[in-house]
Amino acid sequence: MLHTRGDYPKVGGVIVAGGRILGLDLVRAVGAWLVLLSHVAFWTGRSSTGVVGGLGARGELGVAAFFALSALLLSTPFVRMALGGTTSWRPGTYLLRRAARILPAYLLALGGVLIAAALIGGAAASALDLPTALVHLVIGQGLTGRTFQSFTQTWSLTTEVTFYLLLPLAALACAPLVRGRGPVEAARRLLLVCALVGVLGLAVQALAPMLPDERLSGVLATSALGHAAWFALGVSITVILEAERVGVTLSRAPALEMLRTSPGTLLLFAAVLWLLASTPVAGPRGLEAPGPGGALAAEILYGLVAACLVLAATSRGVSEWLAQSPFAPTCRWLGDISYAVFLWHVLVLQVAFAVLGLALFAAPFWPTLLLVTVLSLGLGHLSWTLVERPLLSRAHRDRDAPARQPAARA
Repeated sequence: MLHTRGDYPKVGGVIVAGGRILGLDLVRAVGAWLVLLSHVAFWTGRSSTGVVGGLGARGELGVAAFFALSALLLSTPFVRMALGGTTSWRPGTYLLRRAARILPAYLLALGGVLIAAALIGGAAASALDLPTALVHLVIGQGLTGRTFQSFTQTWSLTTEVTFYLLLPLAALACAPLVRGRGPVEAARRLLLVCALVGVLGLAVQALAPMLPDERLSGVLATSALGHAAWFALGVSITVILEAERVGVTLSRAPALEMLRTSPGTLLLFAAVLWLLASTPVAGPRGLEAPGPGGALAAEILYGLVAACLVLAATSRGVSEWLAQSPFAPTCRWLGDISYAVFLWHVLVLQVAFAVLGLALFAAPFWPTLLLVTVLSLGLGHLSWTLVERPLLSRAHRDRDAPARQPAARA
């Protein structure tokens, strides 16, 4: 979900500041807050009514932004090699850093979820048994469909981890398609592969609601295959950025130039698409299973919003402007804590409802949103400072350097 300097010393022609692509830090923060927004809207009952409720319900599109962002960053070394460049990517280091990024904060939050479930009881403890806890220890809840009331959002981590494991294999399978080709031909072939993978993912998303087994339907729809289009969009953006880095012109169409130089227009497109997704065209707002048309529309619209956000964040000049602005430290901080905010916010909701005696589906939306946002930011800061940053620094230490070299700043 979240990445540190060792994952992307540089992506395409995008300038980094202090080892960070600040525009992407903002995408992380926005993605985490959108997911938070969706859960507050649902728990308070606001998601069922009005324009604001519709926008809140579709805050789940933040997951699409996370998936596209992961694909963009983690596919960079493979795309770079395909276009004739070099990289120091190593499987052992890759797996170590992925584990260090995901597991420490996750296990800490899981501990909090288990303790809260035992103390609160009732619906909070409905899944509190050994098999469910063990499944969560290996992040397998996305495959079982069974999770804790305050950890429902972590289905996406099963999908994310699956992508981590499949990405190097997919890169190996695609290598013969681009071997010996020039960078222009290689880039175009990679974009074609991304398009085919995206179409496959959309087909799976549309077919999943037709399965007679509801559990299997849900697992398939939320799997890496079901969301392949979102990952493919991220890889496609990597291809564009890496082609730009080596001076390759993929197309002279004005639309491509707009995608690289007009962040304001892209953000406007994202807002319009989010508004469109808030209508019934993207399926029901609640827990009802969408039909094939709604599932397909949501997948497309969410993916396009995510693509607009990531493209805006990597537009020429955005990172340079952010690095020189007074917002740079805030961007870094929000990027740092976004994963923990994602992990903790539903537990914050559950505890707040229990302590304050709030009624499910009948609580005040705006005060609850403010409370959950503030508390989640605070917990995110503690998680980052006390757990994530120290362990990530160790995982990202240059293992080829002399032993006395200090750990890199995460």
